Amino acid sequence: MTVTLKQAFYFFRRNILRLLSFALVIAILVILLAQLLAPLFIGALDAEHINPETVRPFAQFLNLIIKPIYTGGLIALIYSLATGQGAGIYNSLWQGVLRWPYMFMANVMTSLLIFAGLMLFVLPGIWLFTRLFLVPYLVMIDRQTPLNAIINSYEYTKGYALTLFNDILILVIIFILSILLLGSIQLLHPLVLLLLILLFQSMANVLYYRHYEILVKEPRELENSHELKNSQDKNSTDD
Repeated sequence: MTVTLKQAFYFFRRNILRLLSFALVIAILVILLAQLLAPLFIGALDAEHINPETVRPFAQFLNLIIKPIYTGGLIALIYSLATGQGAGIYNSLWQGVLRWPYMFMANVMTSLLIFAGLMLFVLPGIWLFTRLFLVPYLVMIDRQTPLNAIINSYEYTKGYALTLFNDILILVIIFILSILLLGSIQLLHPLVLLLLILLFQSMANVLYYRHYEILVKEPRELENSHELKNSQDKNSTDD
């Protein structure tokens, strides 16, 4: 396990209740939206005609609405916990709602780029993902536009793709082994699987944020510190 992954896991373990509580709030929101909007999509269908094919367009529509809010709110919550700002779950969720248009566009643009890469023998798609994973963090934390976030993420991650890929690969292997273990002892209940997926998603976002700190936040703070020191030295010289 790499140092970065260990740091992310330590942060995740300390804040697991807050992160899972946020996921629970999102789950409740999805259920409420599903009950409200389902009649518009499948209300005219008889129960015998409802199947995965008829439900898929509705599920995709819900995903378009919820995913940008979920990702944006989770990033806001992780950033708040990491910086000690103390923003609550609902405040973080509200930030996700406010940034929904930007996160939506960022999600569409990066998904199209990564999908195009996956069509080119898979590996280009994986490589593009490692170069663009910073996009939602730049949109939410730095308030960048989706296009600027894509350009800057590609620049920040130059020469860093393999480092992130190693951490993600380890995390995916742990996730798969957990599923296999639970399946072997007959504990892979749908609710247990859902909890495992939520844990994996939360841990992955914590890991991405730690890499954001390494690539963006810490170098920026170091640069600002140098600029402040140089300014102070210049003022002392002038005096």
